[in-house]
Amino acid sequence: MATRRETWFSLDAWRAFHDRHAVVIWSFLASRLMLLAVGLLTLVNIRPLTNTGNALSQSAHQVLNIWGASDSGWYLDLATNGYQLVPAANGQANWAFFPAMPGLAAGLARLTSLTPFEAMLVVSNLSFLVALILVHRLARQAFNVKTADVTVVLLCVAPASYIFSAAYTEALFLASLTGALLLIRDRRWLAAGLVAALAALTRNLGLALLLPYGWAVLERWRARDQAPLGRAESVRIVLGGLAPIAGVALFLLHLKSRTGDALAFLHIQKTWGRSLEQPFAALVQGLVHPSSIPDTELLSFAIAWLALGLLLALALLRRWGWLLLSAVLVLAPLATGVTSFSRYALVVLPLWMVAGHLLSERPRSTMVTIASLAMLNGFMMAAWTLALGITV
Repeated sequence: MATRRETWFSLDAWRAFHDRHAVVIWSFLASRLMLLAVGLLTLVNIRPLTNTGNALSQSAHQVLNIWGASDSGWYLDLATNGYQLVPAANGQANWAFFPAMPGLAAGLARLTSLTPFEAMLVVSNLSFLVALILVHRLARQAFNVKTADVTVVLLCVAPASYIFSAAYTEALFLASLTGALLLIRDRRWLAAGLVAALAALTRNLGLALLLPYGWAVLERWRARDQAPLGRAESVRIVLGGLAPIAGVALFLLHLKSRTGDALAFLHIQKTWGRSLEQPFAALVQGLVHPSSIPDTELLSFAIAWLALGLLLALALLRRWGWLLLSAVLVLAPLATGVTSFSRYALVVLPLWMVAGHLLSERPRSTMVTIASLAMLNGFMMAAWTLALGITV
C-alpha cells in the first residue's frame, strides 16, 4: 500500500498527469486569470464612472462578488433556506431551480469555514476543471487529440464562459453531462445512470441524457449476437435508465410536500415571463424583422442559428445519440425564446466537439476563431461585472 501511495504522489506521476492534461490545465488557468483581470480592471477603472453595480454582495471580498449575479441569488437562497413554502410578493419562488448545485454548496459550507456563496464558487471552478478533463478524454476517444485540444480551448474562451466560474449551474451540469456520456460510451450502465441523475438534478434538461443512453442500449441490443447480453448487464441497463427518472421523481415529491404542486418548478416559470412557443418562432421573426431583436439578445440570436448549423453537421457525422441530446438542449430553451441562449449553448457539448473537429484541421481559422471569441468573452466579462444584464 505504501508503494502505491508513493507512486501516486511521486513527481513522475504528476508530470505524467500534466503531460496528459497540459492543454486542459493551462487553458483553464489562463482563461480564468484573464477573466479575473478583466473583472478587476472593470471594478477599479469603469464601475466608479457608472451608476451600475453588481446585484449581489455576498462576500467581504469584492473580487468574489464579481462572480455572483441574477440567478446566483436564488441558488444562495436554496443553499441557505431550502425551498420556499410560498412565493415572494412578486410571485416568484426558488421552486424554479433544481437542488444539486445549492445542495453541494451547502454541504461544502458545513464541512468548511466557507460561506455558501464561496462554496458555490469552489464547486463551480472545480466542476469546470473536471469537466474540461472529461471533455478532452471524450473528444479524444470520439475524434482525435487535435479535436480534443481545440474543443477545450473553445469552451474556455467561448462568449459568456465566465459563467463556468460563477455561482451558476453550468459547470456542474457540463461535468455531469460529459461524465455520463463517457460512461455511456464505455457501457458502464449503472454508473452512467447515476451521473445522469446528478445532471438531471442540476438542470431538468439532464433527463435528455436518456436519449443517448437509450440509443447506446439499442446498439448494444443489435450487437447481442456477437456479445451475448447477460442477465447482470440487463439489470444494470434497467437500473441505469431508472436512476435519473428516480432522482427527478424524488425532487418532485419534495416539491409536492413543500408547495402542494409536484410541477411547481414548471408552473412558476410564467412569473419570469417565460412561456412555451414554437422553437423556431423567434429565429424566423428575427430574420423577417431584424429590428424586433433587442440589442441585448443579438448574440444569443446569432449563436442559436450557429447551433442549428452544428446540429446539421452532427447529423452528417451520423452521431445519432449525440444528435438527439443536442437537439433537446438546443430546441427546449429556444421554445421560450432566445433570451440567455448564449449561456444555455455553453453546455451543448456535442456541438462544441463538432466545432472543434471542423476547426482542428484548419490552424489559421482556429487561431482567428479563438482570438475573436476570447476578445468577445472579455467584453462580456466587463458587462457582467457591471451587472448590465446582457449576458445572463
